[in-house]
Order: sequence, then C-alpha cells, then structure tokens
Amino acid sequence: MRTKIVCAVSTVLLFSLAGGALAAQAPNVVPPTGKAAGHGYAFWMQRHWQLVFGLDTSLSASSNPCKILTADGKQVAFLSGPFSTGTHACSEPVGRPIYVNLASAECDTFKGEHPGFGSSDAQLQLCSKSLFTRVGGSSATVDGHAINVKALVTATGAFPVHAVASNPIGVSAGNGRAAAYGIGLLFTGFSTGMHTIHTIAHGSSEENITWIVTVS
Repeated sequence: MRTKIVCAVSTVLLFSLAGGALAAQAPNVVPPTGKAAGHGYAFWMQRHWQLVFGLDTSLSASSNPCKILTADGKQVAFLSGPFSTGTHACSEPVGRPIYVNLASAECDTFKGEHPGFGSSDAQLQLCSKSLFTRVGGSSATVDGHAINVKALVTATGAFPVHAVASNPIGVSAGNGRAAAYGIGLLFTGFSTGMHTIHTIAHGSSEENITWIVTVS
C-alpha cells in the first residue's frame, strides 16, 4: 500500500499544518523540548514507526489498539490502530504517559519507498520532510482544549527498522533504515477519570479519531 492515510499504521502519512500557533499548549501535553519516560518527541516517533514495520496486518482484526512502548524500563501507552475513524477506548493507570501519532511521513531504504531521493540517512530525512509538507492539515484536542500541533513538528534521524511479512507499509520482509517527519502527541500521565483525545488529520483522505482514555 502506498501513500495511504492511517493515523497509526501507514506507509506514508502526508500532512501539512492547519491553523496558527496558539499562545499556550493544552493541559497534559509535553512541551516540544520536554520528555516522557526520559525521551522526547523524536524518540517516540521513531518507536512508533519501528512498531508499524513490525505489525502483521493479517492479525489486525484482533489487534489491541492500546499498546505499550517501553524505554529504559519505563512504559508509555501507545494508542494506535489500524483504523482511520471512530471512537476507541483504552484504560491506563494514573501517571503513565501516552503517545499518539497524529500525522507523520516516513521514507525508508526499501524499494520504491524514497521517491525522488537517495537512500542515505540525509536523503531519507529530506524525503520524509518533503512528503509531510505537500498536502493536508491536522488538529487535535485533549479534554476539549485545542493542542498547538504546529509547535510539535518533529524530525527524527535515520533509524533501523525490521519489516515483518504482511506489514501495513507494503514492503518485503527484511531489515532497512528509515527517517520520519511530522507530528506526534505526547501526554504526561492523566489524573483519575475519563479523558478524551480527538484528532483530525488530512491527506489522501480524512482521519477523524476519538480516544476515550479511562485512568484509574
């Protein structure tokens, strides 16, 4: 599959930014230079794409949309898919950070996955930025508060990926390298109760996803 829009699992997510920057960031959103579980936005975007390469779409119908990523022994909730619309629920403990991939593009060294660019680390970075800035827009809210997504644009360095058979990106199984550019949402741990994360992203199609997170 090429250039499709699926917020959590896609070969390339093509988005630009919609709207101006807000004066302040919404509650519970990690600042652009901040960290969760010891790592910042670029690290968690990289982990997102590494997870995507490792997903087997033949199992997607029964896959749990509420996943856990671990770094240095610390856990971060990863709200994923695969889906592009609807309301989805997760339960998380108090204090666990949460990462949501809102809109990002990746280019990798697999055949046909870096159109018009070379396969060096620098070229992969340029490729992912180029794809991200071509079309679309994105927005997000948490508990009704608008998130300043423009402030959260992130570029990763090149990183290793392992593609399994039947991966959602559509490349052959094997090892490669990739780079990503775009927007992820990183939240500090929420308080006890129900919290709502709503994301809208535009590319070749619109994705409109609502996450209901119950924290206890």
